[in-house]
Amino acid sequence: MKTMTWVMSAAVVAMSAVGCGGASDAAAAPELETVAQDLGPNREFYGSDTLKDAMIAASLASGANLNVQGKGSGVGEGCVRDGSSPYCTAKQQALAPMSRDFKAPCRTGERSNIIALDAVNAFVNTANPVTDISLADLRKMFFATDSAGVAIPGSCASTLTKYRRDDLSGTTDTFKTLVGGGTFCSDVTVIADGALPAACAGETSATNCIGKLTATDANAIGYSGDSAARTGNRALTVNGIAPNATNVRKFLTDKANAYPLSRGLFLNESTTNTRSSNERILYAWAYSAANKQAFENILVNQGFIACDATGPLKCGGVNNDGKGAGACQ
Repeated sequence: MKTMTWVMSAAVVAMSAVGCGGASDAAAAPELETVAQDLGPNREFYGSDTLKDAMIAASLASGANLNVQGKGSGVGEGCVRDGSSPYCTAKQQALAPMSRDFKAPCRTGERSNIIALDAVNAFVNTANPVTDISLADLRKMFFATDSAGVAIPGSCASTLTKYRRDDLSGTTDTFKTLVGGGTFCSDVTVIADGALPAACAGETSATNCIGKLTATDANAIGYSGDSAARTGNRALTVNGIAPNATNVRKFLTDKANAYPLSRGLFLNESTTNTRSSNERILYAWAYSAANKQAFENILVNQGFIACDATGPLKCGGVNNDGKGAGACQ
């Protein structure tokens, strides 16, 4: 199946009901950059598949005219750093929507900007009587080895039909890290953006595809971000803790008692890569005083969790706007 691409126009933006102005907000203007850079020939903008639909909506609302592609956080990170064949060359982007932080070590000029919170969920069909699963059982179900490469006794024996995101996905990175997994079981089906199975015809991302597969197959289980939730599937509690807003927000304040698969979502940046004009528009709009709430509303409407109920983008960092709230300052 061909990847669906999205090209945004000013005419469409003019009809959008989400937000207004902001793109010229001087206070939100990005720093001066030093390395020549531009997007792909059709303004392709790569990054998290989980955030794909949200970034499409943000591009529309801001008038950034980005051709949002998804493909995975690993691709977005590559486009900012050393390239990600066949999608982009080194330093092609200055921004990267990511469902995980930059991989260590941070590089000069990189800044980790948290924009919202999310739960990586184990989705099952609503007909499945199971409501809770432990991290240990998730590890045994999806992985043949643990993170140290040691075989897991009794692993890969589940008769459920199992789905996962591909290895370019920040969701997969997060899931492996938090569950403690290494090599996946051979019976886990990989769902990758741009190569969706026929059963997901009409879906715009691998995240949504996993939502559909778990909603339509009573024997299915798959991990994905919150935005895969839909009628017909539900997220299991993990270690008895539900993936609700209260428990996910503890990711920022009380990690020991947070939902075990909580994570931050990022609009990561390199301040030493030159932003394209399209990226400048998106960045200025998203962080402007006039439109931060509109940006957060887009994220929440996609099923993600606002960091703080008292105001938009209060996700930590020096100015409590999420900038620099992750590993890279």
